[in-house]
Amino acid sequence: MLALDAYVEKSFEIWPGLVRLTAAGPDAHAALDAGMDAVRDIAGSLMSDAELLARNSFDVLPRGAAARAVLERARGFAQSLGAAPLPPLLVALPGAICDAVLAAMRSVSQITFASVALGDALAFHIVAPLAPSLIAAMPQVSGEFVAALGAQTGEGGVALAGATRAFPGRGVADLVAAQSASAALASLVATALADAMTWRGARVDRRRIADPLVAQAFSGRDHCIAEGLIPPEDIWETLSRGMKQATALREKRQFQVAAFALKGRGRTLGPVSGDRLLRFGVSEWR
Repeated sequence: MLALDAYVEKSFEIWPGLVRLTAAGPDAHAALDAGMDAVRDIAGSLMSDAELLARNSFDVLPRGAAARAVLERARGFAQSLGAAPLPPLLVALPGAICDAVLAAMRSVSQITFASVALGDALAFHIVAPLAPSLIAAMPQVSGEFVAALGAQTGEGGVALAGATRAFPGRGVADLVAAQSASAALASLVATALADAMTWRGARVDRRRIADPLVAQAFSGRDHCIAEGLIPPEDIWETLSRGMKQATALREKRQFQVAAFALKGRGRTLGPVSGDRLLRFGVSEWR
């Protein structure tokens, strides 16, 4: 096995699930140790900070750096959204945790790859072309999306949203993926794009949200589901709504790449090939 293919990983249970750290390079073990120290620091104030963010108010003072980063990212993003509703602040917290942990890992100099995944968010740092083993080390859908970007080097974050993901939404998208400068911002972008994909035939989902933090954050917001068949012309029209919102946000440099999937059809914006996104379940891309 080439040195570039070898990687090490660790995980830690933290809201809303399991945070996974992966690193490759001569100092990969040291990078993981730095990352795990950062995770433990974040965990100390995480739940109290999450409760503050679930209020959906900027007039709160979180203790942790990750939660404060959510407020900073969301303030700028809200200005770019204009009249569109801002997603609940809590959706950006897993991404902000990934960003903070990745920053700690990057403080170790000799690493060729690092990623941190939590929930539907992933932060990455790439110094050399991705080996197949490194793609496989990331969560399946997020890893495929990062690989499809085709970057030889780079850093940033990706996030997923839609009906198949953890947070509920206003729209009916099966899946939306976005790549941005940070995982926290990518989370806000992906959620906003998924929310833009509304369909007149959808119904409000009245089912109880199991996670009390998520239930509080989404209190007073309808989240919708699409049952049965959606006519093909409605599918493309719904995808176009997402693309319209995406075009406006990309012009304001809120993200670089996005992909949308709905009932076997898909759209992409930015330098990514839909044909490489096999796990999106799309048979026809435009």
